[in-house]
Amino acid sequence: MPIPRKYLVDKDSAGFYHCISRCVRRAYLCGEDAETGNNYDHRKAWLEKRMLELSNIFAVSLYAYAVMDNHYHLVLKIDPKASLAWTDEQVAERWLLAYPGRLDKPENNKLRELKKQAIIADKTKLTKYRKRLGKLSWFMTRLNEPLAKQSNLEDCIKGRFWESRYQSIPLLDETSVLACMAYVDLNPIRAGITQELEASLHTSIKKRIDKLRTSVIQMNEALTPVNQSADESLYSFNLNDYLALVEWTGRAIVHPNKATIPPHVTSTFHRLNLRQSNWLDQIQRLNQGQPTMMGSIEKLREKAKAIKKNWIKGMGQAKLLYQS
Repeated sequence: MPIPRKYLVDKDSAGFYHCISRCVRRAYLCGEDAETGNNYDHRKAWLEKRMLELSNIFAVSLYAYAVMDNHYHLVLKIDPKASLAWTDEQVAERWLLAYPGRLDKPENNKLRELKKQAIIADKTKLTKYRKRLGKLSWFMTRLNEPLAKQSNLEDCIKGRFWESRYQSIPLLDETSVLACMAYVDLNPIRAGITQELEASLHTSIKKRIDKLRTSVIQMNEALTPVNQSADESLYSFNLNDYLALVEWTGRAIVHPNKATIPPHVTSTFHRLNLRQSNWLDQIQRLNQGQPTMMGSIEKLREKAKAIKKNWIKGMGQAKLLYQS
């Protein structure tokens, strides 16, 4: 029996999550539909632009994403307490940015400012908006709903666009976060769309590589979010180590038994307590079986006890992925 989301998503504490949304229709979310010949690649740009914008509006740190033909993946951190530090004006402004409309047109600047001041003056509404800007469910709603409406309008149809409510998998430790990030960034390679990270369009790994090429960031810098968040959760891990791990894994997927493991990647496996012999197999099936959450066996047992469960789906995966 599925565990209710309220037990998986902590509404009061910061946490990492792997979120997935899939298109319900035979017609693709993005990419080329072999049945009709229509190409929807431009929707990938819509979605990528929107998720980056929204992550800067909500209390979200976006660490990895991949927009595929009929689904997308996110690895993010939501911090419900972050919005408590925002000023009333910041909350009102962010809420208006989350719900753009006709008031955002230049000719309506005065009306928009009046609406903003009305929100600031209404303390009940302000408190409600502040809490919503720190909730995963509201972030995902604002990401999925506009895209569904825009795509339905473009296709001249009505009805459900997404398969179901988004899937959210709690990531309970640094190792599960980094493993899930690698899984997400390698989606185009695992799907056979490309063999190179540089050609993995609409992914966070492509965005990181592009920033490196423009000297915006350095290889020895900490692994930071791809949005404007100042979150320091993964500062103990640097960009160089992460890119080396993902690059070697990608080569090994494309050319099995031919990609030699560099010494610094081997040290990364030990540091993260990952079982090197099972890594390639596990990274290609990380979401198979839809684990309830990811983490070490110890973390999974702690979480199971906290929600009064004897067992959590994901224990078997943890035994294969972690050294101990």
